[in-house]
Formats: sequence, structure tokens, C-alpha cells
Amino acid sequence: MEEIKYLVAIHRAMTCSPVRFGKLKSHFAGDWHEAWNAKIPDFQAANIEPKAIEVFFKNRPKIDPDFEIEQLERCGARVLVRGTAGFPAQLETIPNPPAILFCRGEIRDSDFPSIAVVGSRKVSAYGRRAIDKIVGEIADARITIVSGLALGADVLAQKKALDRGSRTLAVLGNGIDQIYPAQNYEFGEKIISENAGAILSEHLPGVRPRPEFFPVRNRLVAGIARATLVIEAAERSGSLITANMALEMGRDVFAVPGEIFSENSAGTNALLSAGEATPATSGAQILDALGLRDLESKKAASKSVPELGIEAEILKLFGREKCHIDDLIQNSKFPGNVVASTISILEIKGFVKNLGNQVYAKNF
Repeated sequence: MEEIKYLVAIHRAMTCSPVRFGKLKSHFAGDWHEAWNAKIPDFQAANIEPKAIEVFFKNRPKIDPDFEIEQLERCGARVLVRGTAGFPAQLETIPNPPAILFCRGEIRDSDFPSIAVVGSRKVSAYGRRAIDKIVGEIADARITIVSGLALGADVLAQKKALDRGSRTLAVLGNGIDQIYPAQNYEFGEKIISENAGAILSEHLPGVRPRPEFFPVRNRLVAGIARATLVIEAAERSGSLITANMALEMGRDVFAVPGEIFSENSAGTNALLSAGEATPATSGAQILDALGLRDLESKKAASKSVPELGIEAEILKLFGREKCHIDDLIQNSKFPGNVVASTISILEIKGFVKNLGNQVYAKNF
């Protein structure tokens, strides 16, 4: 914590964007104390942009690193730094990955893979029924639900997760010490008090919500999840921004088909007609499509996954996404016939799943 407080103070002084974080970490070899006490030529040598340098050295005299840590401790938040233990692996490789996250509550390994659920703030009766059925079935499978704690479909999906005994991760577009909107304060605190998930933010205590923060927040909602489900969305909505970000990251997107005369379904129907999303009619259908059916038993089976030999080497080639056999062969040090036969063995043992057209995914 002694070293981290200086990184937090730098973040307060000028916002430690992913690019700035990388430059400073490289130039100062990860010594955040040295970076905090550096002089202007040091920041220039680190190739920090002039405006950011001006802001940092203007703000630094007004900031106390110890006070910044005290504020975080006061609201029960801890610091997660990219590239260190505890930082969500799912966010390490997304475009523009966060340098720092602040977290209240607990993130567990069992929270992944998770599914993001987004939708209209003015959720209709149809949307509520869809949440009850689809999200309820996903939660019954103990899949963690991710969303932004926004009014409407987002918070209803997160409440449904807890009602059905699952967990939820909430990503904020404001300071970690505040629940926004205020109407969701009690539920946000319930997530923490019942140890039913975590609240995450890139923003330090005291940072008020601003419109431009929410699209940036949405990339974390999409990035931390295996797939995104859109319940309802108008033609121009934040839910579509999240869905498009998920698509850009190579994530699966599902959308609930809606009535053609409903404004709330214009965006979801557009995703479907463009072939960018898969129609979602049940939670079971989504779980099957993602290979997440009976996930708890699969996680138990994963304890017997081979750790040595060819099978183990082939399994290491799989990330969290599906892989075509040609890519597996290309990335392997083994001949193509060996890779193909090993995958067949792994499929028989239940460690990989054949999705068709020579595309495979890990089944645990």
C-alpha cells in the first residue's frame, strides 16, 4: 500500500489513463514514489503530453497521498492495478484497458465467466418479463450478472441475480464512494453487505457522475463479461454502445426480439436484423450457446484438467473465446495431425466442446 498510494495520488492529480500509466511505469520502472516526486523534465522524458504535465504539477501541491488512501479505506475500497494480482484478467487485454480500478466488495474466480445485461431505463412490462425468465435462468446456473447499476433493466437484472442466489458485479461511472443513481443506493450497499458481488469504478472518491463517463464505463461492462445480453434498447441508447463495444472485443451479443412498433425494441431489433446479435428467448438457450450449461459441475471437473503433456499444452492454446482448429494448429508447436487427434481426445474427455465448422471452446 505504501507504493500504491503514490500511484493513486498521481491518478488524482492528472488521471492516470492507460497510456500515461504505461509510459510512467516504463520510465520509472514501476517506482511510483519516484514518479510522484519527479520533476517536469522527468515527465517530459517519459513522453507525457504537455497539457497533462501542466495539470499534474499544478495539482500535486494540493494532494496528500496518505489522505487519498484514507478516503478509499473509509468507503471500504481497495486498489486494483493492471498487471498485478487481483486485477480482473478479463480486462487486461481489452482496448484501452483501465490502469487502475477501485473495488468495494469481493471479486471471486467463480464470478467468471460472467454475462453482462443492459437495457432501457424505461423498461416495459415485456422487458420485465424477459428479465424474469432469461436472467432468472442464467442466475439459476450461478452465472454472475454484470451491469452498470442504472435505473431500469440494468438494476432489475442485478436484483434478479441476487434474488435467485447468484452474484453481481456493478460498474460505476462515478466515484467509488457513491452509488448513482441515488435510488439504487440501498441495493448497491446490499451487494456489499451480503457479500453478493462487487462494485467497481475507475474513479476516485468524490468524483461526480458526468455524461461522458458512462460510455467509457460501458467498455468495462462489456469487457469483463463473456457475453452481453440486451433486453430492450431504443435506436440511440447506451445499451447499444455497450453491445457494439462487446462486438468490437469479439464477445458474443444476444438481444431480446421485440414488437416492431415499440421504440424500446428498435435498437434490439436492429442488432438482430443486422446479424450482429443472436435472438435471446431463454436463459437456457444462452447458456447452451456459450457452453455454460452445468458450469458448476464443469468447474469441479476442471480440477482434473491435465497439467502436463500434449493435452495440457493444447489446452493452453485456448483463451476464453472459441478457436478454429487452424488457429490452434498454427499456434501449436505440434504437427497438425497431433493437434487434431489431441483435440478429439479432449472432446471425448469433456474438456473441449465442438461448436461446429471445426470451431472449439474450452468446456470448463
